[in-house]
Amino acid sequence: MPELPEVETVLRGLRKKINGMPICQLDSLYKGTVIYDKDIVQPLFPAEVTDYERRGKYIILHLASKNALIIHLRMTGKLIYTEEDNEEAKHVRALLSLTGCARVLFNDIRTFGKIIVTPESKISGYLPKLGPEPLSDEFDDKYLKAALHRKSAPIKNALLDQSIVAGLGNIYVCEILYRARINPETQANALTPAKLKQIVLHTKEVIAEAISKNGTSISDYRQVDDKRGEFQAFLQVYQKETCPKGHPVKRIKQAGRSSFYCPVCQK
Repeated sequence: MPELPEVETVLRGLRKKINGMPICQLDSLYKGTVIYDKDIVQPLFPAEVTDYERRGKYIILHLASKNALIIHLRMTGKLIYTEEDNEEAKHVRALLSLTGCARVLFNDIRTFGKIIVTPESKISGYLPKLGPEPLSDEFDDKYLKAALHRKSAPIKNALLDQSIVAGLGNIYVCEILYRARINPETQANALTPAKLKQIVLHTKEVIAEAISKNGTSISDYRQVDDKRGEFQAFLQVYQKETCPKGHPVKRIKQAGRSSFYCPVCQK
């Protein structure tokens, strides 16, 4: 599933590719992919994108019509910019038509992704409860201590909770905890203030590095030009057999997901 760095990379790609071009039409090619709020402002299209926003793993395109498109890529969704007539390509679930031959294809093998069309005034109603952005000033050790003080769950599970911090996913939490030298099974509210500072420090570090490398392409994720990200070359424990220090990496299941960690470095 695309996580914050991948979604941010897609958002930046969209801004670069379609900035200034109006969206002329939105076609749903698979039932349930596009959802229309009953109060959308008419006429819906054509409309220019006036602002590009990301909240957690959600892309929000604000339109001049005072509507918005909320795009959730979910597990396998991709947004691909093209100027070729290829809307019949396999797994295209929706299509944004721009000017001329330009299009943005919403490609989604698993079909869980969604595009929600809503008035801007109702955006918050379509988003789940989300914690602070990990790169924001709000996300610091004081906030994290308060957010975790009643959480007896493992720290790995707590950091995946989008109401605690928005946008983190399995890959990056594994990497953050390795750099912070914290075992993923450690009880969240048992972490010392020093360890909480390490989590915040390395969260900001890992997420910023991943964005600079255009995200991680392990399976389906692609940028808007259909190119792979590059951060997979810099992963230290996720899907690795040994950590950078040469110790065997252990794989366990937590909340239905695979956790990768080094039992030596992360005691």
